[in-house]
Amino acid sequence: MNKKKKLILSTIAAVILGLTGCQSSNTITVKTNEQTVVVPKTPHKIVVMNYGALDTLDALGKGALVVGTSQSVIPDYLKQYKNIKVTDTGSMKDSNIEIIKQSKPDLIIIDGRQANKYQELSKIAPVLNLSVDSKNYWQSTEDHIRLLGQITNTNDLANDIIQSLNKKIQNAQSITQVSNKKAIVVIHNEGKVFLINNSSSATLIHDVLKVKRAVPLTAINVNTKERPKPTFIDNQYIAENKPDIIYVVDRSKAIGKQAMVNDYFDQKVLTKAKTKVVNLTSDIWYLSGGGAESLDRQIDEVINAIK
Repeated sequence: MNKKKKLILSTIAAVILGLTGCQSSNTITVKTNEQTVVVPKTPHKIVVMNYGALDTLDALGKGALVVGTSQSVIPDYLKQYKNIKVTDTGSMKDSNIEIIKQSKPDLIIIDGRQANKYQELSKIAPVLNLSVDSKNYWQSTEDHIRLLGQITNTNDLANDIIQSLNKKIQNAQSITQVSNKKAIVVIHNEGKVFLINNSSSATLIHDVLKVKRAVPLTAINVNTKERPKPTFIDNQYIAENKPDIIYVVDRSKAIGKQAMVNDYFDQKVLTKAKTKVVNLTSDIWYLSGGGAESLDRQIDEVINAIK
């Protein structure tokens, strides 16, 4: 993929107007999700409803800037932000506009879960939608880390984090490329398990970390609005396809509902197929991801199953 195409496909491309002689010393103009947003440089109060962005700000040493976030299902590794100094902005999909307004932020960071409230939130403060591009996971995450470093004046640290993650990805690839293990990525939701071959989780595991696919990628018809029929994963599927690894993203567990039962798959079937079930940390993989710390942890979980 050429450089120009990467920039087009990337979730966010930071545009520094200093290159055109129009940049203010106090602002940065950013193009994100077809929106051009003027954001303050070194903001003082940030409402963050995107856990990947929250963990990146934390890694950059700028967690003190966070004045509000969604706390109802906040990932365990970000529980330090569930305190009286940080306002609870409501659920991930139903943000409390009035509470956010009272926080008087000078920057709001969201993801796709809050996209339908973009206009309302924009009346309060500049809004950045830092959703991860599911097809360009690492490039998208790198862009976000770099941008947040630029906004918070921590460019050097952001570059160090990117270099460290890039090295970790390369080391992971050196392990997966010599391994014969093949995997599938599935999601559990309310007692059912189905394949998520085209998801951001699958992109990270198969395309970024180069874990071999046990089943081919199913092409999505972009010319139709019909959603592809789900492929349910059960004992028969395992017996027929014999994946070496099943990576499980548990949506139900992540949002505080009943987790997938331990005996969902018959142990005799798993043993005969030589299949290992790997339960990924649900809140990182379903609620977070695309952040400096979450990506680091995701790599470890994937590769530990390969070794």
